[in-house]
Amino acid sequence: MRAVGFHSEPTPTNEHASPETGDVFALAEWLHPRAQIELYCQRNSHQLVAWYEPSDQESPGDFDARHDRYRQMIASFTGSNARLALVLVPDASHFAEDLETLVSRLLELDRLGTEVRCTDPDRPDALQSGEQMLGIGGRSPQRQARIRDSIVAKASRGEVLGRTPYGYEAGADGLLKPVPGEAEIVKEIFETYAGPWHAPESKPLGGPGFRAIARSINDRGIRTRTGRPWSALAISGLLKNRTYLGTYTRYGVRIAGSHEALVEREIFNRAESVTRMRKPVRNRADEVPYLLGGIVRCDLCGRGLFGLTRRRSWDRSDGTSTAKSYRYYECPSRDARRERNDGVSRHSSWHADELEQMVLRDIERWGQRIKKRLRPVLGDSVAEEIADAERDFNRAVRMVASAYGTLQDLAPPLQRLEDARAGLASVSDQKSSPDVDRLLTDAHSKDMSVAKSAVSALVERIIVGDEIVEIIPRF
Repeated sequence: MRAVGFHSEPTPTNEHASPETGDVFALAEWLHPRAQIELYCQRNSHQLVAWYEPSDQESPGDFDARHDRYRQMIASFTGSNARLALVLVPDASHFAEDLETLVSRLLELDRLGTEVRCTDPDRPDALQSGEQMLGIGGRSPQRQARIRDSIVAKASRGEVLGRTPYGYEAGADGLLKPVPGEAEIVKEIFETYAGPWHAPESKPLGGPGFRAIARSINDRGIRTRTGRPWSALAISGLLKNRTYLGTYTRYGVRIAGSHEALVEREIFNRAESVTRMRKPVRNRADEVPYLLGGIVRCDLCGRGLFGLTRRRSWDRSDGTSTAKSYRYYECPSRDARRERNDGVSRHSSWHADELEQMVLRDIERWGQRIKKRLRPVLGDSVAEEIADAERDFNRAVRMVASAYGTLQDLAPPLQRLEDARAGLASVSDQKSSPDVDRLLTDAHSKDMSVAKSAVSALVERIIVGDEIVEIIPRF
């Protein structure tokens, strides 16, 4: 396979290792990063076709120079005479300075059709290497190094690490064992979603969607292991988990047939095909931000409503087709408690345009008494949004690094984090004592980042229900 070498900080990683030990892994640690990559290629029959390494004048930690080398590599993959190649790095710290940059680059290379692989024998997966080498969730790389050996040893034996997936429990021998009752629910979810078998040349139409399946299970009084109602997100995550095929995957260790499978491979593959067919093609970079994101709350449970875009397409009678997008603010608990015949209220869902226009009209009606009491705060709500986005991103990285989901599942939380940081940058240059009248004008700006910052500065919270919208100003 064609490969390119990419490394930075050419300092040996293990001062105590030496080539006299005869241990290949110890030798790889002792060698210069370039030699590590060459040794890896020799042992795996890869053909090195290019190098992207620091110059003699480059100082350690020069992230701009590293970025320039990365862009040069991308240009070689996308030019008129481009040919893709496997990217080899000693570990993730040579490829990116932080986890966000690493994920962004891994996604870009994945879209091009190639990947990054680490020569580190303990962490060959770039995302797993990044989670530990670059640090995540307050866990230092030093602490991770101390526990890594014991974790990998357990993983190599197929022993349970962390929480067990729904449908399994840890047996006396440390391996996964089916849980009666839960296992049947897992099988039902896969078979229902995958739908009936179709010929290979036909499209797999599948069965009901995530929400319909979750609603069906909830209506029967069945709850998740934590006692919560099932949601579309929970169903989606379950359908992606390859543990149900009997394959254990954790920390770079993959063991086929390590435990009893709950789902036949044919059904799993059919469900995977249905998801690919139904997944809409979206360009998140072009998606307009939601004006009230981070400040609108559900009146029933207090949870923040998230922006949701649904796209519909249909054929006209004249044979042409058309499509339309619908934007909503929706409570994450909404799947759990649909409105029923007994009159129980449901969690909030609003058309985005309707709710945003209503809020802006109410803000316009604020009289002088309210305006004089206003104490706008620039950046606080944005900082809260960044903190929430960071937690969401870190949680997603842990899940994917543990083989729950795919690399593409990191694109939405990464985009949310980047949008939140952009929001902070947009308010950083504004005055410490903002002009209320200026903010009221900016709330109607066509630049959504300006309008969002203005509304967030003026409004503490917006509480919404099926029939109420309560705006709480920042006093």
